[in-house]
Amino acid sequence: MEHRIRRLKNIIKKEGLDGFLITNLLNVRYFTGFTGSSAICLVGKRTHFLTDFRYKEQSKKEVFPQAVIHIATEGFIEELAAIEELPSLTSLGFEAHHITVSSLDAIKKKLRKVGNFKWIPTKGIVEEMRTIKDEQEIELISNAARITDKTFAEIKPLIKPGVSERDLAAEIAYRFLKYTGLPPAFSTIVASGPNSAMPHAKPTTRKLKIGDFVTFDMGSMWKGYASDFTRTIVIGKATPKHNEIYSIVEKAQSLALVGIRAGITSKAADALARDHITRMGYGEFFGHSLGHGVGLNVHEEPRLAALGNNKLKPGAVVTVEPGIYLPNWGGVRIEDLVVVTKDGVRILSRTPRDKLLEF
Repeated sequence: MEHRIRRLKNIIKKEGLDGFLITNLLNVRYFTGFTGSSAICLVGKRTHFLTDFRYKEQSKKEVFPQAVIHIATEGFIEELAAIEELPSLTSLGFEAHHITVSSLDAIKKKLRKVGNFKWIPTKGIVEEMRTIKDEQEIELISNAARITDKTFAEIKPLIKPGVSERDLAAEIAYRFLKYTGLPPAFSTIVASGPNSAMPHAKPTTRKLKIGDFVTFDMGSMWKGYASDFTRTIVIGKATPKHNEIYSIVEKAQSLALVGIRAGITSKAADALARDHITRMGYGEFFGHSLGHGVGLNVHEEPRLAALGNNKLKPGAVVTVEPGIYLPNWGGVRIEDLVVVTKDGVRILSRTPRDKLLEF
């Protein structure tokens, strides 16, 4: 945690700030290790962590030792105002997209009695830092990916005609809870037949039928870090059309996995897969971006999108997930989680994807 705080201090110094108020819980966790549901953090000369009585003992165990822990008894604003270091800070940054106007006004009003602060709105400072994962973060995400692979392997014997989407989603959620103590990283997608033509379909009571594509989009949490993974299978014997659509998507993903590396722009990465799908005549049926960052959130920066110009950096963890969705018939998406390196990518998902599986 200390190295992250040092990086943050260097960044805010360049921004002309001598203090930074963190109100987003995931960003608080990123800098302190705290996993509870109520906390803020003030970074000045020292790191001040504020929570309430419910987390008094938990914060002792989780928050990194160099942080000063404050247990608020009369509210966070009152506790913030009482920090001895505060009057020496003149220019305070805050997360403009993570705090309401009314909350900020209340803080400003209270702190006027303490000092004459200049409040500077910032956006994305911490999120930009979080795009580059350190080795510990990559290992946690890798563990989440392994649990997801294991869970998919375990539910394979349950995939058969007559089983409902909702039953399979429940089996996945049960295993994630069993192996991690946590619910899925996001709402599991099990989409069969025409439902698989909806990229974010919700599991229904529809029962699997011969001839269905079935898409599984799932991810577990491991110690706060998410995984994200998608496979599409077919119920019964695949038809030529099933094989055609699947092979186009698989080829598009393979091209992206080979071509993505540090320095490539988001737009260029997206085009590696999109151009192939377009050449094969299905461009209008691939309407979402190629991928997104994964970490403390299952969807975070960087984005791999046709309209993006950001360059991927070594250490970014992103999904690569092209798809084709044919209304009233079905769809295919194949998604893997990868670490971007200087020379390419390291794939964290291990479930085979080169062949359409028949169940």
